[in-house]
Amino acid sequence: MDFYDPDGSPLVTPNTLVRHLTRRRIMRSLRLEPDAFVAVLDRDVTHVIKRTAATPVKAWKGHRDVYRGSLNGKNLTIARAGFGAPSLVALVEELAAFGAKRILFFGYCGSLQQSVRAGDLIVPTEAIREEGTSYHYLPPGMPALADGTMVATISGHLADRAVAFHQGIVWTTDAIYRETDHKVGRFRAQGVLAVEMELSALFAFGSAKGIATGALLTVSDELTEHAWHPLFSAPRLHRGVRKARQMALEILSTLV
Repeated sequence: MDFYDPDGSPLVTPNTLVRHLTRRRIMRSLRLEPDAFVAVLDRDVTHVIKRTAATPVKAWKGHRDVYRGSLNGKNLTIARAGFGAPSLVALVEELAAFGAKRILFFGYCGSLQQSVRAGDLIVPTEAIREEGTSYHYLPPGMPALADGTMVATISGHLADRAVAFHQGIVWTTDAIYRETDHKVGRFRAQGVLAVEMELSALFAFGSAKGIATGALLTVSDELTEHAWHPLFSAPRLHRGVRKARQMALEILSTLV
């Protein structure tokens, strides 16, 4: 089945839905900043809220937890997404409908390569589309690419700060329990760096809607030959997350 409908107009729009769910009909009260930080874990969102002295955007209360913070005297939007492609894209659709133009996603992934270890940072350039959401935004066969300027900004900042990172393709799946040995081996042989659950949909949305999307991932677990190694409590993961959070804040400073 071909999910892509380039000529169709959506009957449910983010503008209308958000206004109804928040009981706000004046767009001005719902307006957001052009630059947005989005993460899936509360602790990462909370860290950025504290570092940017962010406060809730009251008009969104009751529908989404959205915050407005400040870096270098410029405002930015902060929001938490649910895990997985559909949840993330529903959120960024709404953020974009009310003003977001650039979105930095902060997430986690499982390594497929022996040279990519827990705590390492990854800047994805493309995501293999093994989920359903992206096929509503781009036709089959089109790659899901991160925004080139966002990639250059993220990787350039890491390089300038002499922070080690990997850059390349990741694999997005919406079936966490179907990361089979055969598929892991095939993607590893193709040079794919890691597996995660959101980015091909995010990048497809960005390409279709003209929203600049980029991501900074931290490796939280490793998939090697015939085995999965969860390293969620490993000291090197916690060190990597601390470094990634600091880099994300600095990157946001350059964006705003």
